[in-house]
Amino acid sequence: MTRQSRTFKLLLSPAGQDLLIEAHCHMIRCTRQMLAWGTTLQLAVLHLETVPPARIEDQLERLPALGLMGDHRHFVGAPKGLSESAAAIANSVSVGGATPTISSIYLVALQQLLVADSADLRSALERARWTTPARINPNRM
Repeated sequence: MTRQSRTFKLLLSPAGQDLLIEAHCHMIRCTRQMLAWGTTLQLAVLHLETVPPARIEDQLERLPALGLMGDHRHFVGAPKGLSESAAAIANSVSVGGATPTISSIYLVALQQLLVADSADLRSALERARWTTPARINPNRM
């Protein structure tokens, strides 16, 4: 049996750490479920798939000024498909004519998660259940 998840490395500044913590707590409050850190990242990316590309590009342009990237390493386990979903988003937008990094897509996804309403986040959770039922199963929580 092959592994259904892998480890993702996030390089964050203290402000980036705060963003991850705030997004994680927000996701737990909205879904009323105890979620893993990697699940929060997965749900943020799934939600970002529904955000208009122009809004994503606007957030990507502002990202460097926010100082969210740094040298604090955080490892989160998430489904293997997370990187493919993030890459698809990165390939659908551009910043100054260039494709954004996957790391920047993750940060924008976390930012967008914080402004999403509860219904949109529960919808992302349901989509995740269809793609990774063994990892996000309400009967296991």
